[in-house]
Amino acid sequence: MGYTKWTDEHKNRVIELGKQGLSSRKIAQRLFDEFGENFSRRTVSQYLSTGSTNGRVRTTPNQQSDTKVKDVKRGTEIVINKDGSTTSSTTMQMTSEQAKDPEFVLRAHGFNPDDWDIISARNNFWQQNSVENGLIDLYQSKITVKPKVDNDIKRAVEVLTHDIKPIKVKQVIKPERQHNLVIPITDMHWGVTQLADVQDKLAELIDVIKKGYRTISIEMIGDMLHSDKINTTETVKSTILKDVEMPRAVDEAMQFLQAVVVASLENANTVMIKSVGGNHDFDLAYMFMLWVKERFQQAQVDVNNKYRTAYLLGHVLISIQHGDVNKRNPGQTLASEQRHLWGIASTTEIHVGHLHFEKTEDKQGVVIRQFSTPKKTDEWEEMNGFVGANKLMYALEYNDDRLKVEHFI
Repeated sequence: MGYTKWTDEHKNRVIELGKQGLSSRKIAQRLFDEFGENFSRRTVSQYLSTGSTNGRVRTTPNQQSDTKVKDVKRGTEIVINKDGSTTSSTTMQMTSEQAKDPEFVLRAHGFNPDDWDIISARNNFWQQNSVENGLIDLYQSKITVKPKVDNDIKRAVEVLTHDIKPIKVKQVIKPERQHNLVIPITDMHWGVTQLADVQDKLAELIDVIKKGYRTISIEMIGDMLHSDKINTTETVKSTILKDVEMPRAVDEAMQFLQAVVVASLENANTVMIKSVGGNHDFDLAYMFMLWVKERFQQAQVDVNNKYRTAYLLGHVLISIQHGDVNKRNPGQTLASEQRHLWGIASTTEIHVGHLHFEKTEDKQGVVIRQFSTPKKTDEWEEMNGFVGANKLMYALEYNDDRLKVEHFI
């Protein structure tokens, strides 16, 4: 196996791609895709900056310099591991410089560097006499890779939001509306809860909404879904739960929320939807909120993958958080994270769920409202004696600076 220097075609293409603003890593990938030749990122970068290169691409002696061949073998052994990673092993020829280039090694094993990250890599080097080519450098290369998380999320978002038809609601703006309404939705645990269980509560909630408000804020406070996975029933920390039918759970959650949002759009000047995840559904809730944002474009939808968020409703500062973390001094955390809003607010509240029973306390002027759940008692709660709490939903009416009416539903 001999060596071929960079051709003018290679160099012209590098210059062209560089003028387009592509990074050396992306240029190396494009050269591999177009020419079938694996250039290291360092060599590409060197040529872009200096106009010269010592990089060479290997090809067989009988091939012409413009023949499009790959200079390395693809992975000859692929193992898919239980944790979702993939291990590839192969023997290849490469230089010591190429062995240090993660993108080169990924391409050599047949993985696109845009889609995969190397978790671990081991290259064993030796030299061997070849009858045709003399002394050659060989590497036994073994890598373990995993898909890039950002790309997984990007693809999931594309799938989730593809062909979603935004719902259009006729809104009537009435300047005389003075009060605001907060609808805290927490610990629904769809999958355990079914739509038939809460139809009466939904009808009563919509009756409250129909009174008409300046702003309606719908707070999604976590554990809307019972599981963070679809095909198995598990929490965020992989605690195994009794199986529920998650596809049905997601569908019924969509139906329930659509009824609430449509009624709100019809009866408020402004509709906001705020969200945080819970310990049962943190990731899946984020994906669900992407659907909400696409579906209800007339509402101000907050797609949030953090543990808490805060907003102003008139001069009332409200923070929402599920309640499983930041339990020691949530008021102080809020004051530190939201200094500007804290200074504007007349009153401050923190809305939480998680524990499935109602509790309200005033901690140095910060009112912490812990909401119950409408979910029926499940087997785990019954076994452990958590059976006494009222099964409730809520709607809270505010004027510009404080709570005025609390509806227990």
